[in-house]
Amino acid sequence: MKPSIVYWTGSGNTQIIAEAIQEAIEDLGMQCESNYVSDVTADDVKDSDLFFLGCPSMSGEAVEEYEFRPFLDDLLPYVDGKKVVLFGSYDWGDGEWMVSWNQEMIDSGAEVLDRYQIQWEPTDEQLANVKEIVTSYFKM
Repeated sequence: MKPSIVYWTGSGNTQIIAEAIQEAIEDLGMQCESNYVSDVTADDVKDSDLFFLGCPSMSGEAVEEYEFRPFLDDLLPYVDGKKVVLFGSYDWGDGEWMVSWNQEMIDSGAEVLDRYQIQWEPTDEQLANVKEIVTSYFKM
């Protein structure tokens, strides 16, 4: 299986989650790059079998509009039939951005395996839970 992690972060919290995901995959003996969204294009990752996409909630309960949204729009044609995990952090609100984002991925044909939304900075317990769940995807 060829996984890819692509994320945008403002405060660093979503990056912490991305690093936990990468560590879990590498602990299984697999290679996996974690890419900040401005360092990669949809074309670079389109052949992945499993996408881990991370973005915090931004104003108006949406994904970040200047870097992540354009990448996501370019990636959407490639997610049909692919497995996707969404993750991100938030400060306020009720997680509406994740619900909308999840629906957008489903409408594009993706199989959304899971969503991780963590309020504020992830705790060690939350990161351990993320790692455990990530590991389970590769045992399916």
